[in-house]
Amino acid sequence: MEQQADGASGAGGPDGPPSGGNRNTGGVQVVGSTVHGHVAGGQGATVSIGAEAAAPAGPTGPEGLRTAAESLRAALARLRAEQPGAVPEEDAEDADAALAGILDEAALDDPREGPLRRRVRTVADALRTVAVLAAAVSGLEAAFAALFGQI
Repeated sequence: MEQQADGASGAGGPDGPPSGGNRNTGGVQVVGSTVHGHVAGGQGATVSIGAEAAAPAGPTGPEGLRTAAESLRAALARLRAEQPGAVPEEDAEDADAALAGILDEAALDDPREGPLRRRVRTVADALRTVAVLAAAVSGLEAAFAALFGQI
């Protein structure tokens, strides 16, 4: 069975579970939840939202890394306060300590690549599976890559 974008479907349509013949013929398939906004799925997938809606380029270098770390640290703190248990406590503590270390190291006149790389990896390992923080983790990795090259 193939579901149409307009909601027309055969057995197992929007009111029930997908039938055994349900298959994705390309694009994104969401079963049992609602998605609002742009969606990209699969290796190399991208979403283009138009030039008028594009975010301005952020700072680069150590300032970009500090900005990304501060943003992620604030998002983690909000998530922990609003949804206790959304992030396993040990992972949240590891990520928060690594983010504090990133902020300290990035504030130096000549930040060291090795300690920053290890801390960025710690954050990524601890938080990558937390869906609401995944984009911020990717932003932190991109800021590191802009400063030192591939992570």
